[in-house]
Amino acid sequence: MAVLIIILIAILVLDQFINRKLIAKFNIEESDLGTKYVNKLHKYGEKILYWTSFIGMIIVINEFLHLGILIFVGMTAVFAFRTIMKRIYQKESKTYLLSAITCVLSILGLVAYGVTDYLNFI
Repeated sequence: MAVLIIILIAILVLDQFINRKLIAKFNIEESDLGTKYVNKLHKYGEKILYWTSFIGMIIVINEFLHLGILIFVGMTAVFAFRTIMKRIYQKESKTYLLSAITCVLSILGLVAYGVTDYLNFI
């Protein structure tokens, strides 16, 4: 459980640091940073993925801690969907890069947790 918390905190800190650098580098405006849905598919698809992964996280943490890797799968799905939708429909604002960074960090967290879980299993 401690490894899971450490990895999630590391993702949060790295995400904030990298996103601040990207915002400064690409001059992304504050108005572009809000949660804006590009169409109804984006709005409802992201909400469904978010709530599914949130409920999955609660179930995994409370009942099936050995399936903790699913926490990162849910996060990755949400941010990958957001990245794809913003890349397709709002390419010029470059806000999709922020979601892409979070998606990559979630994948790295998934790998790190998988490796530590495997090493603890052996």
